[in-house]
Amino acid sequence: MSMSTPQKEQITIENYKEILYRLRKCIGILGLLLPIFMLTIYGKLLASMSHYYYTASSIFFVGILFSFGLVLMSYKGYKKEEDERFSDDQVTSIAGLFALITVIIPTSCTDSGDVTISCAGDYLFGHTNAIFNTIHLTSAGLFILILGWMCVYKFTRSTKPASMYYHRFYRICGYVVWAAVGCIALIIAIDEFTNLDADTLIPGYVFVFESVALYAFAIAWLVKGKVTRNLKDFKKQLFKK
Repeated sequence: MSMSTPQKEQITIENYKEILYRLRKCIGILGLLLPIFMLTIYGKLLASMSHYYYTASSIFFVGILFSFGLVLMSYKGYKKEEDERFSDDQVTSIAGLFALITVIIPTSCTDSGDVTISCAGDYLFGHTNAIFNTIHLTSAGLFILILGWMCVYKFTRSTKPASMYYHRFYRICGYVVWAAVGCIALIIAIDEFTNLDADTLIPGYVFVFESVALYAFAIAWLVKGKVTRNLKDFKKQLFKK
């Protein structure tokens, strides 16, 4: 018995949703893994995640961020509604582009917090150029800020009663992302205009706040990807008699 057109359309919609859920979980998992791999592989806390480009962790730093960029640029999301200025596709594509720029133009190899890191190493795009460093920092900051914006504004658009419960959670995650970036900017500003040596007083503060931001949006993306449903299904399978 052949299916009617509405039935086929419904199946297509459900398949599309499942693809979105998988992409969201992929983004969330990448966010969770990045700080862990950086710190575990190299074994030392550096000034920022970006400085791990100049260590044995570089393969994971480059690989995960490239994956971030490609997955985000392939993420289409839902169609833009009349009251939206930007579609999901546009926002995530821009975020993905900034992720790729962050990798292609790495941070300067100086001020890593580890005297064993040398600028003379054989790193493909390694540099000490101030302009390149500014481009890297700007791209990294915008990448994280946009993902926080997704949590606050894009993830909270559903009007379904069942979704209302999660809206506050998504907003909190987005605000945590923004607050973490704000803390980094504030400490850098204080360090710049005072005699306070922030790197000595708070070793690796950029890495710490970057990790907070990454975990906040990663958890939001996992929840938006229905990871709770997957965990419930796994629990049922685990304890099924």
